[in-house]
Amino acid sequence: MAFDTPLNSNDQSFERVLRAGLPVLALFSAGAPEAAMEDALKQIAKAEAGKLIVVKIRADENLNLVQRFAIRAPTLITFQNESEQSRAEMPTPNDVRAYAAYALGRAPKPNAAPPKRAERVEHAQGVPLHVTDATFGRDVLSAPLPVMVDFWAEWCGPCRMIAPALEKLAREYAGRVRIAKLNVDENPRTQAQYQVQGIPTLLLVKNGKVVDRIVGALPEGQLRMQVERLLKV
Repeated sequence: MAFDTPLNSNDQSFERVLRAGLPVLALFSAGAPEAAMEDALKQIAKAEAGKLIVVKIRADENLNLVQRFAIRAPTLITFQNESEQSRAEMPTPNDVRAYAAYALGRAPKPNAAPPKRAERVEHAQGVPLHVTDATFGRDVLSAPLPVMVDFWAEWCGPCRMIAPALEKLAREYAGRVRIAKLNVDENPRTQAQYQVQGIPTLLLVKNGKVVDRIVGALPEGQLRMQVERLLKV
């Protein structure tokens, strides 16, 4: 199977891509990639058609994949035999070439240094950040930005109702407010610590302290008002 242009994939189709029998180079980004990155992806896809599948995924529109692979867009990941091989956060066009060569077995694994603290301020670029019991302290309590944390679960209908509004707010307030999501079924310790009984529950956190809590699904306008209030606390 040969693809000479980057494929646009999503939550529903990515599993088929992984099972296509070829190495996969996947870019998760919030919005369309920049021109230089787009050109690099096209060049690799054309040059390696039939040997490598190049994929673009909108992280802001495919939260199942974001959660599954713990994505903080933009992130570049290579896969082999349906398993992750390597990844680079905040990739450059040169990273695309280097990681493609690694995926094809032509070069050693690139050294991907973690983003510096200053670069991590909000490198999710408008995508809600999925946090866990292990990362809550770092990504919420020690965050350099105010944080709105959504305690949610897959089975929760009201949680699904407010998810699009939270994604929109994450894009609108990128760099000013962090929107985070914590799955209560997978992270009971933090749920118990903050005595979250019903979901959705939104905690408003600033400088490591909970300044307010909202229980239940609010319409987008009221959620935006809460975010604005969090900025002024």
